[in-house]
Amino acid sequence: MSKRKMSRRLALGGGTALVLGGGFYLASTPSGGGAHARPQPGTFHLGNAGEPFTLDPTMSDAVWENFIIGDLMMGLTTENPDGHPIPGMAESWEASADGLTWRFKLRDAVWSDGAPLTAEDFLFAWRRVLNPKQAASYAYFPYILKNAEPINAGKLPGSALGATAVDARTLDVQLEHPAPYLLEMLMHASMMPLPRHVVEAKGKAWTQPGNYVGNGAFVLKDWIPNDHITAVKNPRFFDAANVKLERVIYYPTTDYGAALRRLRAGELDVQDRLENNQFRWIKKNMPELIDPVPQLILETVAVNLTRPPFNDLRIRTAVNLAINREAITDKIVPVGYVPAYNIVPPNTANYPGGTAFAFKTMPYPARTALAQKLMREAGYGPDKRLRTTYMIRSTAAGSYRAVAAALQQMFAVVYIDATILPSDAQIFYKQIQEHDFDMAQPGWQADFNDASNFLDLFISGGGNNWGGYSNPEFDRMLNAAKADPNIESRGQKLAAAEAILLKDQAAMPLYFWVSGNLVRPYVKGWKANALDVHRSRWIAIDEKARAVTLA
Repeated sequence: MSKRKMSRRLALGGGTALVLGGGFYLASTPSGGGAHARPQPGTFHLGNAGEPFTLDPTMSDAVWENFIIGDLMMGLTTENPDGHPIPGMAESWEASADGLTWRFKLRDAVWSDGAPLTAEDFLFAWRRVLNPKQAASYAYFPYILKNAEPINAGKLPGSALGATAVDARTLDVQLEHPAPYLLEMLMHASMMPLPRHVVEAKGKAWTQPGNYVGNGAFVLKDWIPNDHITAVKNPRFFDAANVKLERVIYYPTTDYGAALRRLRAGELDVQDRLENNQFRWIKKNMPELIDPVPQLILETVAVNLTRPPFNDLRIRTAVNLAINREAITDKIVPVGYVPAYNIVPPNTANYPGGTAFAFKTMPYPARTALAQKLMREAGYGPDKRLRTTYMIRSTAAGSYRAVAAALQQMFAVVYIDATILPSDAQIFYKQIQEHDFDMAQPGWQADFNDASNFLDLFISGGGNNWGGYSNPEFDRMLNAAKADPNIESRGQKLAAAEAILLKDQAAMPLYFWVSGNLVRPYVKGWKANALDVHRSRWIAIDEKARAVTLA
């Protein structure tokens, strides 16, 4: 769930007083010692992975944006604390026997400005994300809807979309093919409704504080770029009576080491990512903070297939062979990550698995020898080395630098000299989406629990197809799987599609994540789950326990 502004930075030095969206602290040392004032009751301080580029559900493409948007907006379905779909704006639904037609009955709900929320708001949003002029990264996501793909290609008008507002509270949806994962898809930001009356009146400015109108449990109050975003409880939310928090403050914490110090100092209640280099220290000294569970998250090396030299299969294969995944997961990021020899994470729903690179069982010295041979065949060697660049995200996160440095040494053995280029996460993802890179290390977090969500990254022309991979055989197999209503044979077709990717060396998967959230025990309602989705609607703060912890 992949995926650009600047302002004042937070001070963490001795005796610095911070007033951040209503929460007051007096932090004395980065390590967490010293006195600090008691946090304002009902305020949840969340360390988020990056600075949002947008809070527009149509244009969002980053996980850290989703953390916020999911509190401000809600689709037909939404996530429970375990990350599973439950009724959202739809209070009920029914599907036809063939699974191609769905009817959703909307609950009696309003936007945060009091305007009625209707089925037309969903139609407006879905047509907007598919409008080719929007150039939305997730424009491919609603392709499950009938006629969505030709609409996005400009071949049909938005009115041809297979969705109809029967009345204000009834929405009929026609699908291109059966989708057993539809209810999970409908939780995604690109499928959320939009307040048409605000978007059309304000244009791009509709997402600014004071203009933003949502239908979620919280309302946007302020946004200080590169500092914090504050959302306050939405009194018009249909389940407001059960929302325990008064406000949520999101901080862009790209420096995970500094975020840990802020957590210890009482400035954060939760940090979305941990500094892998400090995992052993955390496990020994603050084990109550961590609950690592397998995640549907892939860390990978992407290469640009749209230009030389990585359009050469031999070079891509050599890069893949050169990566010692076990050395990275055992020594560089020893937090329980699983070495990845394929694209789809283990334990993905309705997927047979078992697909892997043919070299998985080959001893590492034999891999490097084969990689050197392939590089020589491609015209490189000790006297003619391939000089390239390797982009990483999040300039302050030590683990990315450490992994990149290790990979740099591994590549050097096979005659590849890679210069490491760190950049802000927003810039990083923008560049790779525009294919403006040689090699890069992106991550992908599942939007829903299905193998297609990972394989869709490689569909020809896809908005998140970073390397520009294209193979008609892969596209056909993936589409055949999507059209198959049988769960078992569909899974086999998806596995066959993944096998094509691996044969083409379309990417170089590194490892699959486990959850890296640091959560204070006084934060109630936060449950580790495979999607790593946590809506503030379910969160409560045990104020007495927090006071004792931070005393």
